[in-house]
Amino acid sequence: MFLRSLGCEQTRDRPHLVLVTLGTGTFLSAMAGSVVNLALPSIAREMSLSLDAAQWIVQAFLLANAVSLLPFGRLGDLFGYGRVYMLGFALFGASTLVSGLAGSFGILIAARVVQGVSGAMIMATSPAIITAAVVPSRRGRALGVLATATYLGLTTGPPLGGFVIAALGWRWTFFFSTIVSLAVIALAFRCLRRSGGATRERFDWSGALLIIVGLPIVLCWLSHVRWQDLSQPPTLIASVIALLGFGAFVTLEHGSAHPLIDPRLFQSRVFTGATLSAVANYIALLAVSLLMPFYLEEGLGFSPAFAGLLLSIQPLTMALVAAPSGWLSDRFGSRLPTTAGMLVLAAGLLGASTLADNSPPFEITMWLAIVGLGVGVFSSPNSSALMGSAPRARQGTAGAVLAEARILGMLLGVAAASLIFRNAGGRTGSPWRAMDFEAFVLVLRGGFVVALLGAAAASLRGGSRGGGGDSASP
Repeated sequence: MFLRSLGCEQTRDRPHLVLVTLGTGTFLSAMAGSVVNLALPSIAREMSLSLDAAQWIVQAFLLANAVSLLPFGRLGDLFGYGRVYMLGFALFGASTLVSGLAGSFGILIAARVVQGVSGAMIMATSPAIITAAVVPSRRGRALGVLATATYLGLTTGPPLGGFVIAALGWRWTFFFSTIVSLAVIALAFRCLRRSGGATRERFDWSGALLIIVGLPIVLCWLSHVRWQDLSQPPTLIASVIALLGFGAFVTLEHGSAHPLIDPRLFQSRVFTGATLSAVANYIALLAVSLLMPFYLEEGLGFSPAFAGLLLSIQPLTMALVAAPSGWLSDRFGSRLPTTAGMLVLAAGLLGASTLADNSPPFEITMWLAIVGLGVGVFSSPNSSALMGSAPRARQGTAGAVLAEARILGMLLGVAAASLIFRNAGGRTGSPWRAMDFEAFVLVLRGGFVVALLGAAAASLRGGSRGGGGDSASP
């Protein structure tokens, strides 16, 4: 009854199971990602890896994921979202199994690259499948359920992963994910075989090649650049290559009869505003997510277990409010909740910037909850607005742009927060000094400014009231 209340259509492929399938898959993907970060120390010890080498276990996934999103989103438009999703989860399950069995660092990295590619296939097509299966007046609520599954995965991953690693070892975190993947594939085969997509247009191989070659350069530059490196020849060369590549890609897409990203998508104020708002949301969020663990452990001296408990408040709050916020956008349109969400996020960051070296846990929890409230209120309506403003034949591309905005925002957030913190005299790895607390406050205030800019983008983008904000064009 709950799924039917979301407006899922009934056919012989039983798409009333769509939300269960995608929710389970999203939960698993989010949980698996958070568990891998927790398992890094155990993996590094067993394989005798340095910190720089161990980081590639995460970075290999992120790079492969980022460069694959747009091509596979477009392939979903061309060949069907359900087909791409099912193939993605099959590859995800297989690569997760190989990750657990990996006997060397090279095999583990290769498996993580395949995981990143398969994750892109899942992330790019999930919003498109939801949009095709659910009537526009219930789209925000359905995307809210999907967001809730993501945040629950992020919340339960660390404690569950910690138990599994302590009891059975890090390899079993991958094995359990493989088992759940089989269940998701079985569900997907029943209800996603005919999920949208499939056109007679051609695939833009030139655009895909530029993305695959050029985007890693940009992402690596964002991940490793330092303020003092900006004037150095390697950084300048990478910047020029990135700008030339971006210009070539835009020129190529404008001249293509079947572009990888249709430039007309960005003629929509709603689509462009939702994309910019999403980027701003994750830049601002990373201001607190990146440094808060260091503040709790090195600044206040809390144990990792207690710090993890405090940090779980944020994703838990996001999970609680994502679905209700999606329902609100179905009733009143997306502009109000997205703008309000960004303003609440800004308030939470500004409040967190008042934290000091003697702040009590209650005060920390309160500001983290407000930050989570802002992100949770923002995410579902913004996703609904972006997907609803894209034509039906470009839903896979729109889903890929949504996921790409998230990754770009996270990388920009990490780079900006690191630059500000370091150049304000902050450092990690030992108990904090007064200068470290001051640098921490400066980063949070920077996130506050970005959140205000995101609120402006959300409020000025336009969009209709009710009916999910904006309906997909036929």
